[in-house]
Amino acid sequence: MNLGLPLFYDEQTKVLIIGSAPSEQSLRAQQYYANKGNQFWRVLFQALDVPDPQEYHQRLSLLKAHQIGLWDVYERFSRKGSIDHQFQETTINDFSQLLAHAPIKKIIINGKKASEEVQKHHLFPNLPIIHCLSTSGANNGRSIERMHQWQVALADIV
Repeated sequence: MNLGLPLFYDEQTKVLIIGSAPSEQSLRAQQYYANKGNQFWRVLFQALDVPDPQEYHQRLSLLKAHQIGLWDVYERFSRKGSIDHQFQETTINDFSQLLAHAPIKKIIINGKKASEEVQKHHLFPNLPIIHCLSTSGANNGRSIERMHQWQVALADIV
């Protein structure tokens, strides 16, 4: 079983972006969205209308400045490769402590698998949830639709 990445947030975080689980590249780098084929950082900063600083810690600083946190649905998981439909065993993260300590106002879901799990386990019953197309490279053929969804999801925090 793999252990996911630690929650990224602070006490001012109002928007939480949820994925399913980190890719193999992200686990090795211990960084969210480290897979070069994933368009997360490009899509996010374009939707926020700010330049991408490229350096990971500067990216995280920009997220904090916009009151955005990152986490995944799965705390622990086993999966062949990095493709979401290849999960074999999973353990859901406990979101209760985060919700008790941060003023989360909205959840943005990055991708279908994370969306399915959030709905199946009723993880955020009292919060608005926006489901966006995955930033995975597998969705690059839908980049215009994906960009529009992310711009709408992030419109009120730009």
